Amino acid sequence: MKVVGLEILTTLIAREKRERPQQARALDRRIAAWIQEVQQARWTKPTEIKAVYGTADVVGNNRIVFDLCGNRYRLIVQFNYVAQVARIRFAGTHAEYDAVDATTV
Repeated sequence: MKVVGLEILTTLIAREKRERPQQARALDRRIAAWIQEVQQARWTKPTEIKAVYGTADVVGNNRIVFDLCGNRYRLIVQFNYVAQVARIRFAGTHAEYDAVDATTV
């Protein structure tokens, strides 16, 4: 799949490097691994993603919420399975995630 919206992840990592450098290293590694995994995937439906990411939540509007770094961070991604595109819609801390609507952000 093609991953778009990477600037959202870049912004989160930069902020975390300033504010929480030790946590930022783990986040940076996890995000890099996630990007690589998604780029290599050819998913056609949400259940295929859930099979790989058991803690991911399907929230509607073709969006899936991923837990990163022990649920410290959340990632909302909108999938277009036909076009094979994963569009990052939100990345932030769990507290920041609680303040958004995952189906519309």
